[in-house]
Amino acid sequence: MTKKLKLYASHDAFYADAAPRARFEKACAELEVELTWLPQDTPEAEARAELNRSDIALGWPEPKWVLESSIAYFQCGSTGFEKYVGKGLETKPHFVMCNAAGTMSIPVAEHGIAFMFAGARHFAEHAVDQTQKRFERRPPYREIAGATALVCGLGNIGTEIASRCRGLGMDVIGVDIKTTHPLASEIFPIERLGEAVAKADHVFCVLPLTPQTTGIFNKTIFAAMRPGTCFYALARGAHYVAADVADALHGGRLAFAGLDVFTEEPLNPDSPLWTAPNCLLTPHCSGRGVREHERLADLAIDNLKKFKAGEPLRNTVMKNN
Repeated sequence: MTKKLKLYASHDAFYADAAPRARFEKACAELEVELTWLPQDTPEAEARAELNRSDIALGWPEPKWVLESSIAYFQCGSTGFEKYVGKGLETKPHFVMCNAAGTMSIPVAEHGIAFMFAGARHFAEHAVDQTQKRFERRPPYREIAGATALVCGLGNIGTEIASRCRGLGMDVIGVDIKTTHPLASEIFPIERLGEAVAKADHVFCVLPLTPQTTGIFNKTIFAAMRPGTCFYALARGAHYVAADVADALHGGRLAFAGLDVFTEEPLNPDSPLWTAPNCLLTPHCSGRGVREHERLADLAIDNLKKFKAGEPLRNTVMKNN
């Protein structure tokens, strides 16, 4: 008799979204996978005990817990998985890890475009003016059509951003390890980031976080930009140096910054970003969307079927024999 697979799920937002959760639970029952939900703040001893009884995990358990458990397939709940790199999982036998790439691409892209329009049309300033009953124009009002968008990272999210920029009549260039992309007129390697930003009016950062990309948007790169460039950070706060963003805003090298991610979250009250001019901050919410968990359910169900059938999994980012 085939052993019944056990799945440990610890993803509070997915659990709270009733319709996709019910569909996922129904699929687990049909696939004869025993599902256990635990809150993300479950005490370590209880969480690790459940992990050690399971074959599959979904969510964000601590890397050490996964490494020392019986988990054979780990479905990370986010696109970024740097938390699990270099923690020994690369040597865990008979182990596969997948990320959630694609499940958040649409809302992140839309958030980035919203940042761009907010900066171009001064929506943040007008919102403050409204609270003070102040009826005042704030030129210049930059036009998006005909401008150049640099998308740094042309994966799922970057492709969605590029598609929307092209639809708005923008020229799109990119920074990526790929040398071609159907939506980009020109692509630069990461080593030529300074050359790339010098050509752009709007710079979107959706790169993966690696040692090479940590702190990559710094005073040197901002100095390479044309005065009046706009910058949007949508992936990880460690991609940019906060003090250098604030200085570039104060100095006018950056006309606007839209930042959704920070090295410390919640953002420290002492951060210079709070008071930097023309800077719009959002609380790492760009990946949230009303259909986010529907897409996560689709991915998790598909991968459960593939795992049971011994087939390659979608979004595999680590695989050990």
